Amino acid sequence: MSFATDARRKDPSGTVNAVARDAAGRIIGTATTRPTSNGGSSTVCRDASGRLAGTAMTQTQSTAAGGSSRTTYRDASGRLAGSADTRTNSRTGSSTHYRDASGRFTGSTATNDSQAGGFTGTSRDAAGRVIGTSTGSGKCQGAVKVPVPVPPPKAKR
Repeated sequence: MSFATDARRKDPSGTVNAVARDAAGRIIGTATTRPTSNGGSSTVCRDASGRLAGTAMTQTQSTAAGGSSRTTYRDASGRLAGSADTRTNSRTGSSTHYRDASGRFTGSTATNDSQAGGFTGTSRDAAGRVIGTSTGSGKCQGAVKVPVPVPPPKAKR
């Protein structure tokens, strides 16, 4: 499920509701993310018909310079589907390493913040080849950190 084109709403309790739509505007999935007592979050993803598609649980750890988090993905049956480890530096950006259910490294994403307020992002596969890039401008104040609502990419065999 891709959340590339979505509408997000945050209610006063901190719950974020996301709706993903395809190019024709049809709903292809939803995700509800709730904050947890330890500073992390819990996400439930559903397909277009409302059936459970998977879950993600994020645990965070903050330091003076930034922080780290681990997101664990589970499929609709509750089986481990993968994990993501993210390290954030408040001045330079973040990096995320993805692993499949057996713990094999499947790829990474790095985001670098610029002094002007923009960012650049690079995604790499398990062999280190660039598989995608992104850029943006401006800063979002008080942005909600929502874990990636889908399991990490599968390792190619």
